[in-house]
Amino acid sequence: MKRTLSLLLCFALSAALFAGCGKQGDSASGSGQQPEATPQPIEVYDYNPLTGLAKDPNVPDGQRPAAVMIDNLREALPQSGISSADVVFEAATEGGITRLLAVFTDYKAMPTVGPVRSARDQHVQFVLPMNALFAHIGGSSYANSLLNYYKYQDIDGYYLGTNAFAFDDARRASKSSEHCWYTNAALMQQGIDKIGTLPVTGTLKPLFEFSTSQPVVPNGGNAAAFSFNFSNYADSAFAYDGASGTYLQSQFGIPHTDANNGAQLAFKNIIVLSSNVSLKKDGFQLEFDLSGGDGWYVTDGKWMAIKWTKGEPDAPLVLKTTSGGKLSVNPGKSYIALIGNDMRGTVTADGTVISG
Repeated sequence: MKRTLSLLLCFALSAALFAGCGKQGDSASGSGQQPEATPQPIEVYDYNPLTGLAKDPNVPDGQRPAAVMIDNLREALPQSGISSADVVFEAATEGGITRLLAVFTDYKAMPTVGPVRSARDQHVQFVLPMNALFAHIGGSSYANSLLNYYKYQDIDGYYLGTNAFAFDDARRASKSSEHCWYTNAALMQQGIDKIGTLPVTGTLKPLFEFSTSQPVVPNGGNAAAFSFNFSNYADSAFAYDGASGTYLQSQFGIPHTDANNGAQLAFKNIIVLSSNVSLKKDGFQLEFDLSGGDGWYVTDGKWMAIKWTKGEPDAPLVLKTTSGGKLSVNPGKSYIALIGNDMRGTVTADGTVISG
């Protein structure tokens, strides 16, 4: 159930240089101009639109989630805060590496998260339909162009610096400096306050069509173990834990854990999206065709083949059955991976390749 309210939300951005001081009036999306105030409706749900689980009474209606770009090089491990995310997106960027996009329902309760890195347009295209508060430090020209086009206000460390991010000096003793920047609830709030008019409420849409009447049981086969590769460098593997009803994630051959609490990442849903991929005009970064494609849905120890569509950068992800009907997803935390069609042959369930 939902109801629609109307709020008048103003959009403007006043940002400082990366050191946290300097010129005013630059927007993190680079427009440098203050948009006119426009009313935005707030969709109110009686469940969490990211997970389909019961709504947290401490989260105000229409409060925007937070999405943070996370470094995922081996040298950047361990990361912090990722086990607390409600949704994690992963996609290749360039050179075979991947970056994570960790999404938190309540930015006001967000733990220390990082290391934070720069944005890529394939991740931005999942941020836009979620209407998330987007935290990153810099970005590719393609990501910045997309944010500019949609006049999307972000929390960019390139402009805000220590107003929204903190450098871990102790970690610098063993890691390169680019693996040492973090944010948290208090820093996010400082960044929001520094910008001054960044709205923290707005229109939210459910990430998926969640199944509330009965569990979704995939019909493809058993998947006590599920794995795939993004490239020759990056992989992802999951082992089903029947006691918790979740999949425990590993990468680079080791458990994927959170430095904050030592917890291994666990997800109710695994969704892998397969897409045509090519090189952008710069001959380096990846161009994903996000109009749609094939994929796999894994939950409760089983898998099934699916279809998916998206289209425009701000359009939501839509999951479908192979026959074209809408696919419902079980309530819970989700991991969503975007891989190239050239990696389809690496997708396995219980050690058997399941791609067509």
